[in-house]
Amino acid sequence: MAQKRPSPAPANASRPTDPATPRTKPDDPLALRSKRAHLRLWLTAGIGFAADVLSKRWALHAIGEPASGPNGAADGAFHPIELVRDYVTLTTQHNDGAVWGVASGRTTLLILASLVALAVLFWLFGSTRSDQSLSHIGLGLLFAGALGNLWDRLFNHGNVIDFIQVDLHVPPANPWPIFNLADALLCVGVGLLLLATLRGARAKPE
Repeated sequence: MAQKRPSPAPANASRPTDPATPRTKPDDPLALRSKRAHLRLWLTAGIGFAADVLSKRWALHAIGEPASGPNGAADGAFHPIELVRDYVTLTTQHNDGAVWGVASGRTTLLILASLVALAVLFWLFGSTRSDQSLSHIGLGLLFAGALGNLWDRLFNHGNVIDFIQVDLHVPPANPWPIFNLADALLCVGVGLLLLATLRGARAKPE
């Protein structure tokens, strides 16, 4: 009795993958779908926000308030701290506007602007990939700074508490407008986003 020969495998039949064959890495998912990306963003934002709120409370307790503030201190209760003589001083100030007094007294407008900025920041986070760690940290710092000043406007009679004064004795920093930790976080966050953008541009193939 003749034996049946096995029929040849079709040309398109799947073959076992050679372990030595490099596999293409799938595209990184969007940050919105990544737990690690969310952790980087919100942990940075939470730590920065807490540090800003606590630093302002410390400043009011350790330095006091100037007589011109909404809760003006009594004579002798206001004690600025000179960190670097003639250059860096800690002194509290209530600011009802933005930097350089822009939109002074327009609390509602500034609150709305902060809310819009937070929405834009979340949109930017959603447009990043899960592996863009530097961008997530930069956005987290921006979230922290925006939330810190928004918190003041909502719960401090529309005033942001500033307490860091730098005087470099050269324009425009003679002195620079008094700022707070939230403002510093915003500047660092912008710097990290710019750095991440430059790194991304260099990494793209020509």
